[in-house]
Amino acid sequence: MLLASHHRLSGPRRDPGTLPAGQDVIEESHTDKQSTLLIRTGGPVRDPAWTVKPVSLEELVLAYMNPANDIPSRRPHLGVAS
Repeated sequence: MLLASHHRLSGPRRDPGTLPAGQDVIEESHTDKQSTLLIRTGGPVRDPAWTVKPVSLEELVLAYMNPANDIPSRRPHLGVAS
């Protein structure tokens, strides 16, 4: 379930803030013309502008562990007790 709820999106450059509610950005990178996002979502990505690819466990762990991605307002709660 963890991997199924995460996707790598690539498509025309856009502001991640314009994603639909429920699509939380974990990691993002941009060029002049393209955006690549790693998102967490409870449902399918229906925007045809995005190419959607699955995420490996390694990619997911590295994205969550990267301090550059530690933006609390965008970090979804994983529900893991410490």
